[in-house]
Amino acid sequence: MVEAIRKVPAAPIYGIVVTDFGGEPYEYEVGWDDAERDFQWALHILRRAGVASDDYILCTTPNHELPWTSPFIRAFREIGATYVPAEQHSWDSRRFLAMLDRLPVTVVFGLWPETLNAIADSRPDLQEVFSDTRLIWARPEARRQLSAAGVQSLPFALLGPAVGIGLPDDDGMQVNGNEWEFRSQDGDLVVSAKTQRRARLVEVPTGVRATVTATEGGGTLVRLS
Repeated sequence: MVEAIRKVPAAPIYGIVVTDFGGEPYEYEVGWDDAERDFQWALHILRRAGVASDDYILCTTPNHELPWTSPFIRAFREIGATYVPAEQHSWDSRRFLAMLDRLPVTVVFGLWPETLNAIADSRPDLQEVFSDTRLIWARPEARRQLSAAGVQSLPFALLGPAVGIGLPDDDGMQVNGNEWEFRSQDGDLVVSAKTQRRARLVEVPTGVRATVTATEGGGTLVRLS
């Protein structure tokens, strides 16, 4: 069966994203080269954050977000880390807690506010809940709740067709400026695809208020307003 699969021609594209940005529907293609570059960037970011092969990673990233999160999941595998998925819905919060209790989870990736609210209802001491985790990447609303509870976390957000992710030594979110052009238009973040990407996306509204800063090393940093 494996030999037969190897003989099947590969699909011409990696996939098609069907979503909406700022209330407008978008469909666009992701090429194989796009996917490879996205993976290499995610791998670079995770290594900069200190994710290693002995980490146990608990993910709350739903399948419909795979165009944004699959490069990171592939990077977890490349690093050799162990990762387990949980649904972002409140009804799966008990499984989330069971993973925290039964496995040596050191990293939480993509924490949703719905998950966090359900956790807080049953175990209000969030510092105790996350006492053994070294890195928590949380959505903006969940991050605000964690901060109010005295729990440190790093930002993780979907920014239109792109993604932003924090590092321990940053005060904003790293974004892939080699693939996407970010611009603040009257305080609203808009994103355009660079020319090498298969999709020709121009000034896509993200629905996010943010500022954009170029870093000394040639990177791009986004700070949510």
